Amino acid sequence: MGPSVNDHLREVRAALRVATAVSATLLLAAVGTRSATPETPVATARALVVLVHGFGAGPDCWDAAIPALGGPGVAVVTHRYTWTSSVETLGAQLADEVTDLARRSGARSVTLVGHSLGGVIVAASLAGGRLDGVVTRVVTVAAPLRGTRWAHLFPVGAVRDLRAGSPAVPAGIPWLAVASRADVVVDVHSAVPEGAETVVVDGVGHCGLLKDVDVLARIASAAVPAAVPARRERGVRTRRSSEPRVRCGTRPAAPALVVA
Repeated sequence: MGPSVNDHLREVRAALRVATAVSATLLLAAVGTRSATPETPVATARALVVLVHGFGAGPDCWDAAIPALGGPGVAVVTHRYTWTSSVETLGAQLADEVTDLARRSGARSVTLVGHSLGGVIVAASLAGGRLDGVVTRVVTVAAPLRGTRWAHLFPVGAVRDLRAGSPAVPAGIPWLAVASRADVVVDVHSAVPEGAETVVVDGVGHCGLLKDVDVLARIASAAVPAAVPARRERGVRTRRSSEPRVRCGTRPAAPALVVA
């Protein structure tokens, strides 16, 4: 049997939610003018964290994350790009910048953190071993690493490259992939590449992942090496489970994080 009327209505409602989420992201990017400045200068950093924003956004989308990631000896740098170029081009540009930052700092730890399209660009920057021996860990948040069916809504520039396909996680680089079951833009399957450690949350939207305190604490614990302690939110616990499930929220009693 072909699709029912209800199936079509669900598709339309989902498309409207995606359009609303993208419009909100573009609006926030348009009104935001501040850029983050790392507390620790790059030249004296023992650890570097490079943040790559998503489609239509900018460095300001990391405003809530930077305090959780920064600290003594840690330089947090935001990477800006123009999404009208291809993913391959943007990945090469990011690789060049990261290589330069690492050379200037001499940091022993370099972490790349990418949200949404930014996570795909992070994966592209690692292609061909360009950052072998430079990048020590990767965190992707709601990144359509296996592509997204919504790419056809705006087939321009880097968005056009979000076809189905899963990049291999480079051997030897710890990779944390964060996704949400409530994300109507990038589903869990697309956001989790094979071989990555995964954290899956409930009740947090595509852009809300960058503001949720529990999610940020988990990202910080993966992004900042133990030798340079990250700022951690109180009440966050981590336990092992056979189910890759996490419940995050802003309730008074913070629920447990479950890491696959």
